[in-house]
Amino acid sequence: MATGQCLCGAVSFCLAVEPRFFYRCHCTLCRKQTGVGHNLATLVNARDFRWEKGQGAITSWRKSSGYRNDFCSSCGSTVPNLLRETPYFWIPLGLLDVELSMECIGDFCTDDAMPWDEHRSGKSHCTAPDSLGFILQELQVND
Repeated sequence: MATGQCLCGAVSFCLAVEPRFFYRCHCTLCRKQTGVGHNLATLVNARDFRWEKGQGAITSWRKSSGYRNDFCSSCGSTVPNLLRETPYFWIPLGLLDVELSMECIGDFCTDDAMPWDEHRSGKSHCTAPDSLGFILQELQVND
């Protein structure tokens, strides 16, 4: 089991699975969300995700495009969120408390990457995938 929490510990969660794969997204939104060149995230089936505490401390911000950022209202850390109308939770890797042996399945939105963020996984894509199914398949998330 993997656990995670925000910076101040007000929001915490656990995963019934240990994710083995993650991805990097270099899009403008992810850069601004994290404050760095990309975000590192994985997806887990909602049945494998559980809030431990702090759901009431979560604030959500959405763009009209559907992009969503949930964060702790105390410390501002981005926290997991249910991925649009799917049965999957988006998990920012930096929140995990345990060291996991994970493999990067690819870099997305590399056309948006800043020149100072040049490290790539070797599986680069110029844009986001056409469907969530591609990332789920690459992450080997079980339905």
